[in-house]
Amino acid sequence: MKTYFSLCVSLSALLLSGCAQLRTPAKPAAPAVAAAPAATEAKLPAHPLTPQIVYGVLASELAAQRGASAVSAATYLELARELNDPRLARRAAEFAMLAGQLTTATQALEKWVELDPASDLAREQLLVAQLRGGKLSDSEALVSRLLADHPERAAAVFVQLARLTSRQSDPKQAYALVQRLATPFPELPEARFAVLSAAAEAGDEQAVAAEFDTLARVAPRWDLPVAWQVDRLRQKGNDAALTFLARELARRPQAGVELQLAYPRLLVNGKRFPEARDAFAAALGRNPGNPDILYALGLLSFQLRDLAAAGPYLEQALAGGHPEADYLRLTLGQLAEANKAPQEARRWYAQVAPGQHYLPAQIRLAALDLKDGDVDAVLARMGALDATAAEQVQLVLYQSQFAREAGRLDLAERYLDTALADQPDSPELLYERALVLEQRGDYKAAERDLRAYLKQKADDAQGLNALGYLLVNRTGRHTEGLRLVEQALRADPDNPMILDSMGWALFKAGRSADALPYLERAYKAMPDPEVAAHLGEVLWTLGRRAEARKLWQAERAKAPDHPVLLETMRRFAP
Repeated sequence: MKTYFSLCVSLSALLLSGCAQLRTPAKPAAPAVAAAPAATEAKLPAHPLTPQIVYGVLASELAAQRGASAVSAATYLELARELNDPRLARRAAEFAMLAGQLTTATQALEKWVELDPASDLAREQLLVAQLRGGKLSDSEALVSRLLADHPERAAAVFVQLARLTSRQSDPKQAYALVQRLATPFPELPEARFAVLSAAAEAGDEQAVAAEFDTLARVAPRWDLPVAWQVDRLRQKGNDAALTFLARELARRPQAGVELQLAYPRLLVNGKRFPEARDAFAAALGRNPGNPDILYALGLLSFQLRDLAAAGPYLEQALAGGHPEADYLRLTLGQLAEANKAPQEARRWYAQVAPGQHYLPAQIRLAALDLKDGDVDAVLARMGALDATAAEQVQLVLYQSQFAREAGRLDLAERYLDTALADQPDSPELLYERALVLEQRGDYKAAERDLRAYLKQKADDAQGLNALGYLLVNRTGRHTEGLRLVEQALRADPDNPMILDSMGWALFKAGRSADALPYLERAYKAMPDPEVAAHLGEVLWTLGRRAEARKLWQAERAKAPDHPVLLETMRRFAP
């Protein structure tokens, strides 16, 4: 008589092939256990093919096809315990792992090892399950035997230990165990990594430093432990990671490019942009033509307003095949605009292909065309662009902004009304329409839209500030407006626009002396003509008229047609 298991596999294979024609499984089933070779088959237990066994196996395989792998694992484990068959235990472990049932998988693997103690695969899988379950202390005998029988696998075993030490329930016990296991491997880099990771979890930083000294000697080209420690230290603070990485790179002159670039990226993360650019430049000297480094140097140079350096770096990164080609073209277009080269900017924007950066490039093209052409034609061309639902909102916002800048408030409102008819609760559209309505003098409607905006974003500093400023500046409700601006300032205390609103609200409430510090801070952070108009008016009221005149005249030289500034000057210094 055939053993039950080989026949079961055949039956389940036939059943599963039939199911595959009827439906797509919700989850992939675990791979079927291959029939054992004849010599091995003879050593395995043979069981009569009872209805209970056939039903258990077929029901389990069918349940797995329907996404119920946990049920399959439990059934197979029960059969394995009843029949003492290692193949059933293995199948139970496979389904348990597929279902994410770590406890069941560990029990099945323990049964597999018990029934087939010579199986290296069973022992290795049990070790992984125990480590994932935080049971390193239960696996010492298993690991020791594995290392003794297969020293060639020691590197992989220790890397697994290093990865999973953080999951152990008793870090100090795990540290001591890893030290014992690593003792026979004093020069094996992976063993040193396992020890240092366990030491880190146990809080022995002195041992961590000592293991890194050893690794710098025995594995100066192995970057993984260094990257692991950098990531760990970053959680404590950027500076700690920088100090460590600088030391390791100094004694690892042949470190990989990614590890070299980790240092300037940490500097960028700390907003130390000039130092980051110098570090990237040094990395470029060691890795000439590297597109990632050229990309970083170009963006940093642009950020630091070194436009002459930014262009060549960005173009070299593009020519070198950097994957962010369209973002590079978009940035090169913005760089050309900053260099007052609109035709060159148009050339770059026109090369941006459809995708993530296509719409921003088209909007920049429209902004350039707006300076030279008919606003209606430009806005109509923008409306014909293909855009997703999310992009469509952004497109309408830009159409409104461009129309406002061209003095076409009627057109801006019409775009927004049409868009809000489709998306009446869009907070971005409501906020933009409030700005347009305020400019058109419809303060009641502007207040309505801002309150609708704040219903969705109750604590949004921008919305609170806009409504507060509207009430202060366009109505007599100064107390209510001041309260809203105060709330906005608490949410965003260094925002110069909100500081300006706060100063102006205090001034309107008759508190000029209190208003002055807010307006001075706002103007220092954002030397804008409207802020200058407000600051000058407060200075004038406080009797400092010469300072007010000087401030207004300086700003008028930069913005001769600014309406708020001109209106203020006509009232006080005609």
